[in-house]
Amino acid sequence: MRVLIVDDDEDFGEGLAALLNDKGHKTTTVPSAAEAAAALEQDEFDVMFADLELRRRSGLELLATVRERWPRLQVVMLAAEATAERAVQALQLGAIDYIRKPIRPDHVYRVLELVSQQLALTRAGAKPLDPLRYAKSLAVEGGYEVLLISPPPAPSNPGKVSYSPLDPENPVRIRDAVEGFVAPKEKAAVVLAAIEELLARHREEEIAELLESLRAVLQGKGPLAVAYDPNKITATGALAVKAAIVSADAHETLESLSNPIRRLVLRRLADGPISFTQAMEAAHLDDTSKIAFHLRKLTESGLVAHLAGERYRLTVRGKGAIKILDSIDDLDSMKGSGNWVFPSNLENAELPGS
Repeated sequence: MRVLIVDDDEDFGEGLAALLNDKGHKTTTVPSAAEAAAALEQDEFDVMFADLELRRRSGLELLATVRERWPRLQVVMLAAEATAERAVQALQLGAIDYIRKPIRPDHVYRVLELVSQQLALTRAGAKPLDPLRYAKSLAVEGGYEVLLISPPPAPSNPGKVSYSPLDPENPVRIRDAVEGFVAPKEKAAVVLAAIEELLARHREEEIAELLESLRAVLQGKGPLAVAYDPNKITATGALAVKAAIVSADAHETLESLSNPIRRLVLRRLADGPISFTQAMEAAHLDDTSKIAFHLRKLTESGLVAHLAGERYRLTVRGKGAIKILDSIDDLDSMKGSGNWVFPSNLENAELPGS
């Protein structure tokens, strides 16, 4: 992975870099938030480790800037014992995790596994496809009347595929275009390209609701296929798209499913009620503050129930969330229902089975 380390303790930064370099990661180390921003302007990184206690600007301020300007970047905070409460606040603000100082190598390697799981959300289990070519294959091989919604210009040789320009500023137009196209037809399909442009302008929950409505319009008539650029979509954006493709109410559970630690806890709860300690074990954690935060998020979302003196257990909504996770696994392995999410790449793109 490409790692940016932000810490004004030079010895610590060099030590963490050496630990990561030994595992084959490429690291850049800077001492301040300003230099971190400069590095992010110049290069691409997968993950940033940032100290909560930077001298001129707090790590939380840097986190807020990164979430706004570089939303694809995964952020891990480095927290001294005295900053544990603020480290939990960082989770609330969008950090994927935090590590307490002095760091342990196994903790660093574990958090990199979580980062890897997040980054994997942006990669579907299929080769990149050209959305137009896939739309044509649905028309020719599947016998569908197909609507392609993609950024202008219109394709010069659409064949049997109808075209509607993508207006990322106005998702309502997309729904109207699909409804108008599908309503009079017995067998119809829709290919929606460049979904990352919508996600860049609207809340993930809003786009999930849009996709859910498109699925409903196409129910019984044909598939909805959604294409994205894996180099531009965020991990949580990709999760939102995949969840919406497989579930009618995915937007209600997105925040709870967005963190890999909460997904691990939910998977364990699928086997039955668990104690606080068992939740820690399932998430491979030894930090009570951290697991308490994630369990609280799960209970506040209604996915998990917990009464004093009792174990944590899945609610009906929680069981639905497990079905979403299982269906996403099927979607990525191309075992789904026909609705599909795939990475788009106009260069060297291939069709399924080629």
